[in-house]
Amino acid sequence: MKKTILSLAIMLFAFGSFAQNNQNGILTVEGKSSVKLAPEEISFTVNFSVKNDDYKQCAEMSVEKMDEIKKLFIKNGIDEDLIKTNSFSIREVQKYDPQTRKSVFDGYEANIPVTIRTKKDYEKNDKIFELIKDNLQSNFNLNFALSEEQMEAVKEKLIKLAVEDAKQKAAVIAQSAELEIGKIKSVQYGEPRMIGTYNTNMELMRAESMPLLSASKADITSVLSPDEIEMRTNIVIAWEI
Repeated sequence: MKKTILSLAIMLFAFGSFAQNNQNGILTVEGKSSVKLAPEEISFTVNFSVKNDDYKQCAEMSVEKMDEIKKLFIKNGIDEDLIKTNSFSIREVQKYDPQTRKSVFDGYEANIPVTIRTKKDYEKNDKIFELIKDNLQSNFNLNFALSEEQMEAVKEKLIKLAVEDAKQKAAVIAQSAELEIGKIKSVQYGEPRMIGTYNTNMELMRAESMPLLSASKADITSVLSPDEIEMRTNIVIAWEI
């Protein structure tokens, strides 16, 4: 008898819970937005390395090389505050010895990328390219990217589009399911994000390919046409129904 009463109580409790949830239901919808922008920032990165059997000398040589490159640009009118060095590494190099059939010590190598980050309309961009191809026997690459100002400016637009997308989806669902939408219960927002990596418009260029570029007369910034970069965000809104 006690089992029957207990089972009946559980059934009534479950039914009551279901009725309560049904009366205070939640409709949760994710709104999405996307905006494409033409990148206005250009980065010229020179990737150079120096090697020496002595660790200290290797470090000193790398600093001297970096200073030499910076002075080259500054001397030719490139704004000093545009020249950045964001990383520095020294590693031990190994080489294979065919006699011992083992890897043996082959000195130290320092790797330092020097980047000049400018805007697309910077009047000295072509000068930067000329200095690199004519003076620096190093690998380098050129990237286009969105500026911080561009990403900040588009943030509000992305949010509004995502909210509108969520509202439209909720309205369609409510109409199709014959529901009445109430007040908003919660909102979850995701920061805008860039889709893919920085747009690379020039492959890594090796030192041996530089002589081929010296004959080029076209301005680099007029030849390259960067693809648009997509920014996306999402927002999740929950309504009472």
